[in-house]
Amino acid sequence: MKSRVYCLISFLLLSVLTVSAYARDWREYKSTNFTVYSDVSSKKTEALLRELEKFRSASLMVTGMEDRPENSRLRVYHFNKSREFEKFSGKRSIAGFYINTIDGPLIFSQENKRGILNGQAIMFHEYVHHLMRERGSMRYPRWYSEGFAELLASATIDQDSITIGNVPEWRAYSLEEGTLKAREILQPNYNRKGWKHANQYYASAWLLLHYLFFSEDARKNAYHEKTKNYLADINNGGDPLDLFTQHYDIREEDLDIALTRHLKERRLSGYKVNLTKNVFKIEKRKLNHNEKSLLLAERAVDLERYDQALSYLNKVKKDAAKLPGVIALKANLLMHNQQETAAQALLQELSEISDLNHTAATNLSVYHLYSLHDTLESRQWDEGSYTKTVHYADMAIALNPASLSAYQYKWMAQQYKGESVAALKTMMAAYQKNPNSIEINSAIGFHLAKLKKPKLAKPFLEKTLAWSHNHKVRSRAKKLLDWVAKETSTDSGVSSEQIS
Repeated sequence: MKSRVYCLISFLLLSVLTVSAYARDWREYKSTNFTVYSDVSSKKTEALLRELEKFRSASLMVTGMEDRPENSRLRVYHFNKSREFEKFSGKRSIAGFYINTIDGPLIFSQENKRGILNGQAIMFHEYVHHLMRERGSMRYPRWYSEGFAELLASATIDQDSITIGNVPEWRAYSLEEGTLKAREILQPNYNRKGWKHANQYYASAWLLLHYLFFSEDARKNAYHEKTKNYLADINNGGDPLDLFTQHYDIREEDLDIALTRHLKERRLSGYKVNLTKNVFKIEKRKLNHNEKSLLLAERAVDLERYDQALSYLNKVKKDAAKLPGVIALKANLLMHNQQETAAQALLQELSEISDLNHTAATNLSVYHLYSLHDTLESRQWDEGSYTKTVHYADMAIALNPASLSAYQYKWMAQQYKGESVAALKTMMAAYQKNPNSIEINSAIGFHLAKLKKPKLAKPFLEKTLAWSHNHKVRSRAKKLLDWVAKETSTDSGVSSEQIS
């Protein structure tokens, strides 16, 4: 009897400990330029936020960019447990990853992940890309964009200084294996994919930039000034390889020799920059159970993990079942899974709620867009679904003008109807809100290419190629830019293209 009681107590204690270990509180942390959602301890999360703000200050100082408010805070989702993180990443072995959405970039990372490439390095690398896009319309060649991100991401940040020029530890293996040839760095093959090639490319781009910034050749030949002129000419159009040999007055084979020599010398230290003290407040609040469930469901949707999103929504407590954001998203997901009867029952619930927020309106727009898409597949047209898609998209935009996803669903419906000019105007309205969005630029570029407007499409396609990390998007943009080059080379030089 005694042993039985002891076993029961042990079992109950173990259950309590297990629940406390996994049912951790999620909090929202906001600084001047970042928002972090996390179930990691407040002490560690606030330290991460301070590191991000310090890195931002250092990046602005190194690049000479103006320290002005961001268009939107970069959002980070920092997980305590690998098991929960794996639901989003699909792999427990990685430390973190980054995705672009039309409403802004997202970073996912996990705490205490052992390995060479940690979540913080990923955050720093991707934040450099974000900063370079947000602070100007420069279209950097891929080697410069990736090399510069690696250069800053591998910086050592101390309390009051930053050291630039360290070898990125996570690329050390690729550097030892051998870097790419100059031609492959400057003229990347956008059809190549895979982790190994990407790793080798980033390492090679870092080496080329390090050579141009820190080598003895760079000091003798004033490569710093030549780089400025080279980038300016790249923005005016031209081949990155041809312009490189012209501006730096170096042949491909000589550049290969110079890079090999620079790497072997192992004198790869950079320089130290002192930082000014950056004072900022951190606002934090605990998310309630339903806020957490909706937040994680929305991020699962961003990653197209729809069943996972539904599982989070099913955890919403019944006392909050009337939340319009939850109901609309759930109806949207059920419609996606072709569970129309269940989805329509939720729509009936929504009809009883008088005040819809922009999140609910956006998801209702998606719901009717799915319905419109389904009828199109059966070669029919549903004017009712089209009208409702546009109606709820307009409602979401009115409630929250920064809701760029609502613009996207509206222009998709307009494209389905064949209203090309109306769709383009909707895209351009979104572009005015965020001209540095990869998704908006790619949508406009692809749409204009479809309308056979090569000259108008060109700048949008160039930005898509320079900024996107998506292999399929880059390949499509490159193919269309080749078409643009062919079309414009046969043109008389006088453009009759216009947006009417």
